[in-house]
Amino acid sequence: MELDLKGKNVLITGGSKGIGRGIALAAAGEGANIALHYLSSEEEAVHTAEQINRVYGVNVQLVKGDLANIEDVIRIKKELDQGLGDINGIVNNAGLGQMKSFFQYQPDEWKREVDVCFYGVLNLVHTFMPQMMEKKQGKFINIVGDSARTGDKHFILSAAARSGANGFIKSLAQDVGKNNVQCNTVALGLVDSGSLQFNDATLEKIAKQYPLKRIGKVDDVTGMILFLLSNQADWITGQVFSVNGGHSMLG
Repeated sequence: MELDLKGKNVLITGGSKGIGRGIALAAAGEGANIALHYLSSEEEAVHTAEQINRVYGVNVQLVKGDLANIEDVIRIKKELDQGLGDINGIVNNAGLGQMKSFFQYQPDEWKREVDVCFYGVLNLVHTFMPQMMEKKQGKFINIVGDSARTGDKHFILSAAARSGANGFIKSLAQDVGKNNVQCNTVALGLVDSGSLQFNDATLEKIAKQYPLKRIGKVDDVTGMILFLLSNQADWITGQVFSVNGGHSMLG
């Protein structure tokens, strides 16, 4: 399958490590130039950028900023305009979720999760998408946890914020389709990206809840992302795709 990513500029947020890093490496492997965003993981971001450049030889530019801050997002775009040029695709992998009951939160903790998981999406779209619309070509992919579709008492605030983002992306797809811009969401089950804080016994118990009897790997995610970035997905928009080992099977 011809993915046609060679020479395209793809912004990957939260790209320094884990799933974001895997997506960045996979897209670079298909010839895409990478804008690699990070907030606090500078050492990992530099390492990932160096690997992309060394192994694949594509252009890579590091950008740092808080996506919940519109001024940061505007600055990021200016830096990329001067470095890579127009962004052809965005994969928003940045997020924030605390694993605890709602009643363990203090009210002043709510805002940060909503700001990152919901307003961060709005800031990216408002800043980058007008250029895509003008060029009549672009892809926006928002990555969420599957809790945004099903609910989860352990990730109650991030699930709520990302559910709102799901509705926003669907409505956005209806608005910008006339400009040949596609907007989709990928909802993930539990993926082992190297940072899970569970012991082996707990992971084994969790895996039994999945029809495929294992939790996900980063490589399980990258194929869907690459497809949605490619010209093979030009007639796909406004959808939520679950990559979750069958853990939930909502219609």
